[in-house]
Amino acid sequence: MSTESPPAAEPDVLEHQRAFMLHVHQQCATPGGRAAVRSALLDPGKPFRAYEYLLARIPRWTNRDTERAYVLTAGLYADQAPNPRLDRKPKPPAGLTGPVDGDRWRNLGWSLARAVRTGVLSADTVQARLLLMSRQDADALTRDLPPLVARLRAGDVPVVWPLLLRDLTRWVDHPTDTARAWARAYYQYDTNSTAKTVEETDR
Repeated sequence: MSTESPPAAEPDVLEHQRAFMLHVHQQCATPGGRAAVRSALLDPGKPFRAYEYLLARIPRWTNRDTERAYVLTAGLYADQAPNPRLDRKPKPPAGLTGPVDGDRWRNLGWSLARAVRTGVLSADTVQARLLLMSRQDADALTRDLPPLVARLRAGDVPVVWPLLLRDLTRWVDHPTDTARAWARAYYQYDTNSTAKTVEETDR
């Protein structure tokens, strides 16, 4: 009988973000909760209605800009969440209850590549948007993300919400690195027969 220990499980680098977004999903299961969280998109810097549903799960150490990233991601999710009046027990998207193989690489750039591949967006539009985002400050990004995410979800393009939350909180201090990661994911994703996936190129 073998006495070798089983291999250690790979740590879930998005555990905190998954827990927060699962909480958001649960708050959106009622009409009042979804409406309150969704209202944060009107001004993520003043999410007074959403505080009741979100503040207890936002780390106390966060500064104003980081808090806005949490609130913005929650509002983006609520805007696309199932209508609780029609679906009283909506299932959380894949990736909120546990890691999905490869999801740590599937950032916004990966979603944009999927949008091009499926015809939801054109390559010219996405490439111009990636270039624009690389130059934007947090205020401009906060303004422009809602219609972009809405377009992706309307085309049934997946968004890995915990990873989006991680990237938006990173944007506060590392906007260039975050924008670069989105561009790398876009150009490395298999949008044609010769491209490699992000997972393959980062191994």
